[in-house]
Amino acid sequence: MSKAKILLAIVGLILSGCISSEAQSAVKSNPSKAPSFQEVEPIPTHTDESNHRKAIFAAARQQLGDRDFDTLEKTAQAFRDSKESYIHGSWALTSFYLGVADIDYSLPDAQCVEFLNKIRAWISAKPNSATARIALAHALTDYAWKARGIGWADSVSEERGTLMAERLAEAQKLLDEARKVPTKCPAWWATAQSVALGQGWDKKRYFALFDEATKFEPDYIDFYDNAVLYLQPRWHGEEGESEKFIEYHANERNGIDADIFYARMIWLLDLRRFDKNLFDAHPGLSWARTASGFDQLLKRYPDSLSVKSEYARLCFKTHDKKRASPLYQQIGLNMDVRVWLDDVASFKVYRKWALEE
Repeated sequence: MSKAKILLAIVGLILSGCISSEAQSAVKSNPSKAPSFQEVEPIPTHTDESNHRKAIFAAARQQLGDRDFDTLEKTAQAFRDSKESYIHGSWALTSFYLGVADIDYSLPDAQCVEFLNKIRAWISAKPNSATARIALAHALTDYAWKARGIGWADSVSEERGTLMAERLAEAQKLLDEARKVPTKCPAWWATAQSVALGQGWDKKRYFALFDEATKFEPDYIDFYDNAVLYLQPRWHGEEGESEKFIEYHANERNGIDADIFYARMIWLLDLRRFDKNLFDAHPGLSWARTASGFDQLLKRYPDSLSVKSEYARLCFKTHDKKRASPLYQQIGLNMDVRVWLDDVASFKVYRKWALEE
């Protein structure tokens, strides 16, 4: 399953009420200080980075619909060559592939098949394109997880499990074909990781794939993010294993880049919203190292609303009011919609906690 799909599925559950579970818990635990939501109204804010990601997505999807395959090929290669990335570590290339391959789970199957056929037309027009095959494999992986649903394994019917397996097998076949094409793309390995998760690869096989991926491109953060997902106890890991993985790969970096990598991994893990409190659920995570990484990110990007917002969010989780207060003062009412996932209620609760005497 792609990161975007996992995120959307979980977020849909979290935000299904009028107020998020995080905000409810904060109010229930201290009812005497329950915030008056009339006091402030946040300003939904799309950062330049967020707008840039959306623009890449929209342009790629439009070009796919227009059958402008030449432009798609040139754009993908430009992102591979430039290695353009964002503050949280993800590459612009990821946004491109989301544009040409991401499937909306809410769509009926007929529309999903129509979308898949657009990518198939790309392959027909460009038979030597690795990019087109990777895109179709990505889309089929999404389509496989759509068939499965987001429940635990024992809730998946035999019919849905069979559909998932068939779609993942087709995705794997496309990746095998793309591997024979001279063009090499980090998205090949990232998509293969998603297929591996769905097919239940054992750790030896999975991390042979991971090692190959990071040898090809050690700075493609999706490889590490996908591996952290694989190592969650709900999938194929043991308690504490993902925390040790993050620490190990942070320690492979030099100087301040080590703590920055650590902070970025925590940021990406938090974006999944798997746990009500990330640090309670993963006691092996280091808040001191996370904070150090965010401090370094703020030095590099002092005007970044996204860095301040994610840092401020995590301060609430760790009850670090000393760090939180100046961050929320700088943020004001500007609610970074990507960091907060449109969760206005939690933003208000966290902000009040940080700023009240």
